[in-house]
Amino acid sequence: MEVVSVVPIFMSAGAAVLPTILVGLTSFAAVLFKPRELLRICREKPLVPLITLASAAALGLGTWWFLRPVPLQAATYSGGLRPPGAPDWAQVARDILHKGEWSYKPADSEVMFLSSPAVAGNRVYAAGCQVSAAGLIGVLTCLDSSSNGAVVWQKTDGGDDLLRPFFSSPALSKDGKYLIVGEGLHEDHDCSLLCFDAATGDLRWRAKTPLHVESSPAIFGDVAVVGAGAIEDASHRATGDPGFVFAVRISDGTVLWRQPVNDPESSPAIDDQGIVYIGSGFNGNAVVALRSESDEDLRAKKLNRVVWRTKIAYPATGTITLADDLVIAGAGNSDYVNADPHPQGVVVALDRKTGLPRWEAKLDDAVLGAIAHYEDKLICPCRSGEVIALNIADGKVAWHTPVNGHSPVLAGCVLDGTDVYAISSDGYLARLDARTGKILGQLRNINDPAKPVTGKTMSTPCIIGGRLFVGTENHGVRCLLGARSGE
Repeated sequence: MEVVSVVPIFMSAGAAVLPTILVGLTSFAAVLFKPRELLRICREKPLVPLITLASAAALGLGTWWFLRPVPLQAATYSGGLRPPGAPDWAQVARDILHKGEWSYKPADSEVMFLSSPAVAGNRVYAAGCQVSAAGLIGVLTCLDSSSNGAVVWQKTDGGDDLLRPFFSSPALSKDGKYLIVGEGLHEDHDCSLLCFDAATGDLRWRAKTPLHVESSPAIFGDVAVVGAGAIEDASHRATGDPGFVFAVRISDGTVLWRQPVNDPESSPAIDDQGIVYIGSGFNGNAVVALRSESDEDLRAKKLNRVVWRTKIAYPATGTITLADDLVIAGAGNSDYVNADPHPQGVVVALDRKTGLPRWEAKLDDAVLGAIAHYEDKLICPCRSGEVIALNIADGKVAWHTPVNGHSPVLAGCVLDGTDVYAISSDGYLARLDARTGKILGQLRNINDPAKPVTGKTMSTPCIIGGRLFVGTENHGVRCLLGARSGE
């Protein structure tokens, strides 16, 4: 849609002449109905009536010209070009509307930002996958949101080793000093959970695994918990270690415990009691609750690490959501890249204490991204291309809305008041009413409009102070104004 600018232009010459013309017209009108006076003027000053009539005709023509009906459109000029030096008023209007927005895109390389950025104050931390001659490598970037995304620091190596590409979303320690993120994509092995100094980008420690860490870390006090997912063949069978969940002490990098769980690609959630809830993916098909204390503490208390484990119908690879006394998990037989030939999905609500099922909602495809909780509804991104609201009491569908046709919705949904933001895999950002599912306004493509995309938009937006931060497939990290900031 074109942005139309209405630009008032005042003609100083016309403004100066207009009073003189009006005085002449007023005088002429005063004698128009006095025949003798009019006859005298015509005999003594024959040019006055002619000038006055000509002025009246010119004024009438000018009035018609300015008041005639014309189509409303953006300003254009013959040949499609503006005269030299003339302002582009449509662009001026766009700049005003989107003032405060910015994009960070590395100039010398192609980087996909698949994960969600972490934001604290005016710092934005984003983890991406950079294309290089050696294949994909990881790039970790800290940006200054108060300076239009200026780079504060950027890392592509951790000491002597290049970083592996990132799917995991970075998380900040409670005091904001440390940034924790997992490295590796689905086929990578020998990856680590990494901890960086948030101010400088210096690597503080790495906790090595034989697998990859696509799971995003959850933090409880001085402990970070994450899943190490299995490396699988084309049939989703583990080719080695089937996976495990592990915890690391943030202050010194000590691995506190490791619990076998099949393919924990899911991003965990931790409640106020320190109980960790995480999904078990392919070859697991479960949701698991784990205690977060160290092995020594559990032995002293004579407690098991596993609180409960509940089987579900499909692999649970989505982010876990805690809502009221429920554990909410999305699952399905499709993954982020490949759709199952016969796709099926489900959202389950489990009792937080016991793991017993409260309800199950069957959907047309997998739910992989984070589920948002709004009052009595759960807002679910579905790989079928829809955003679906479920009643939290019974799992029944309250509304469902496609974002952009059948393009899958892989990223999580996020709330800003009564607004829901969701992104299709081809990069279209939608704002919906959480109460009705109605799309508010037009869709906005967050990717580079000049380049085609391959459907890898998976970054869940982060909304802070009315601004939306999100990673894109080919347009870097973006900061957009939310509706509550005058979108």
